[in-house]
Formats: sequence, structure tokens, C-alpha cells
Amino acid sequence: MRSLLRDRDEFVIGAAVLATGLGVLNLAYAVDWGWILALLMVPALIVRAKWRSMPGWLLLTWVTIPAAVGGVTVVTQSAYLVVVVALAVVASGRPRRLDTVVMVLCQVSPFLIWAFGGDAWHKSVGAWLWFGGLLIGWAFGRVVGQQWALIDELERTRTRLAETAVAEDRQRIARDLHDLVGHSFTVVLLHLSGARMILDSSPAEAADALRQAEDVGRKGMDELRQALILMRQGTHSLAPVDPGELDVLLATYRDAGMRIDIDVAGNLDGVSTAPRIVLHDVLREALTNVAKHAPAPEATIRIGIDQERVTVRVENALRPGSAHVGSGMGLSGLEHRVAALNGYFEARPDDGNWVVLARLPRRLAGASA
Repeated sequence: MRSLLRDRDEFVIGAAVLATGLGVLNLAYAVDWGWILALLMVPALIVRAKWRSMPGWLLLTWVTIPAAVGGVTVVTQSAYLVVVVALAVVASGRPRRLDTVVMVLCQVSPFLIWAFGGDAWHKSVGAWLWFGGLLIGWAFGRVVGQQWALIDELERTRTRLAETAVAEDRQRIARDLHDLVGHSFTVVLLHLSGARMILDSSPAEAADALRQAEDVGRKGMDELRQALILMRQGTHSLAPVDPGELDVLLATYRDAGMRIDIDVAGNLDGVSTAPRIVLHDVLREALTNVAKHAPAPEATIRIGIDQERVTVRVENALRPGSAHVGSGMGLSGLEHRVAALNGYFEARPDDGNWVVLARLPRRLAGASA
């Protein structure tokens, strides 16, 4: 059974049931014409349960005046039990200024009975007992209201976290699809462009270029299909990249006609899996942008591996008058991936060239080599 404190409506319904029972008890102990006052108080919390927007001051006035009159004339004995419940209900909500004023008057009303009448018990200790009971009801209502506020805040936070997770997941999927599709179809276009230029002069070489374009296209479709399957299964990254995959990546662009000058200082075998994946992504995105935007399909790659980090620098000539090169989505995605490994990334023009630079940790904390 769910707690009544977790739902405002259920709390008010529970309070109505309790107050009705206490009202019947008050009716049983009433004397003389006190039954009229007791009967008047019975439906107050029931009306509040039905009327959700009922003002708090109206509810308190409804139950406090008959209780005070009954106390002054000594015709009711337990009327304030209903007032305690009503005070808790009002305090648990969002009381307005008028509600707060009436709550204060309700709190001190036992001493008004002391001033204007009442029996000896009320004047000796009864007023203080009812004052303490009303104070407990007010405090309980405040605690319940604060709990509801915390629950509402947790619900809002959970909603925001869920929306953020969905947005981040969409960005990740967009980056992965951009990398896969962009790389494959850029190489295909390079082969097709080369085949078109040599179609008349070298039909055999043009046919070979078309076959390579077909092979790359099929491989790209396979990679895309694999990525979609992994995403559907909830996998957040593709399979680890072996060091030999970098040679395959470079060979793909070289076969498509790109001239690549590469220098590797150090041993890639000792680099952790996550930095190898990001290194592969940096090279693939940088070479894809060279094929798309550079005036000539030429690039220089420098990779340095030491005991602490892996540094990769890809440089190519800028087109005259061009201030930048590359896809905003691709470079932004690389920056996020490098930053996720506590690395450094930048892509900027430098003396007529476009430079992509990334520094990655050689090993992640807690990861094996």
C-alpha cells in the first residue's frame, strides 16, 4: 500500500476520514445544544477533500469558530481534535498570507477561550494542551509539505536527467553515424571522381577505381548495419580498434588517391583501448575533411607515443581564402570524445595550413595496457 504522505489528494482524503471520526466522537461527548456545533464541524474536511481549491482560511474558520464557541460555553469537549487535523491539512499545502494569518489565530484560540470563559480544567492546563496539539498539527503539516516539495523536485530532476540522457544519446548516435557514413562515402566519391577523370584515357584503371568504390561502399554499409545493431542492443561504443586498423584506414585513403606522409614515433601496442578508438576517430575525421575541403588530397600525419600520452597531428594545405576546414559536427564530436578521456583537442589554421591536434592519455586510470 502506498503511503498517504506521497500523494496530496490521498492525504486529504485520509485526513477527511480521520476528522469525520473525530467529529462523530465530538458529537457523542457534546452536551445541551453542543451537538449543533459538533454536527456543523463534521462535513468540513469532507468538503475539503471534494473541493481541492478550497481556501485554507475558509476551512480553518469553519472548524475553529464552532470549537471556540463550544469551549467558551462548555458544551463540547473534544472539538479541537478536528481543528488539529484541519491545521495539518492547511499547513501541508501552499498557504497564502491570509491562510497564515488565520493559522496563527487558530493557534492562539485556546487562550481566547481562557479569556472569555471555559471550565476550570481549560483554564489550568487545557489551553496549553490544546495549544501544544495545534502546534504539533501545524508542524506535521509543514513536514508533509516539505516532503511533497522534495518529491516534486526529485521528479523534475529525474525528468531533466532523462531528457539530458536522451539528448546526449542522440548526439552520440549522430556522431557515430556521421563518422561511419562520412568516411565511407567520402572514399567512394574519391574513387568515383578518379574514375571519371580517367574513364576515356584509361578505361581499365577507371573500372578498377569503380570496383574499389563498390567495395568501400559495401564495407561502409556493413559498418553502418553493424553500428545500428549495436545501438539497438544498447552498446555505447563500437568494437575496440586494433593497432593494425590504422594501417587499413590509411591504405583506404591512399588507394583512393590521397598522398599521406606519416611518421609514428613510439609503439601503439602499449596504448589502451579507449585512446586507440579515439585516435582512429581523429585520423578518420581529419582525412575525411582533407578529401572534402583541401585544395589537394595531401596530408601529413605525425604520431608520438611516450610514457604518458599519445599526440597526433594532422596537417594539410588550406584552400586560398579559406579560414577553416571541416565539418562542425565531426570536429565537435571529436572534441567531446577527446575531452571525455581528459585529453586535449584543437583544430585551427596555422600559417596557410589546417592543423588538427589531439593529445590523449596513453593509459586510462584503472585500465590495463
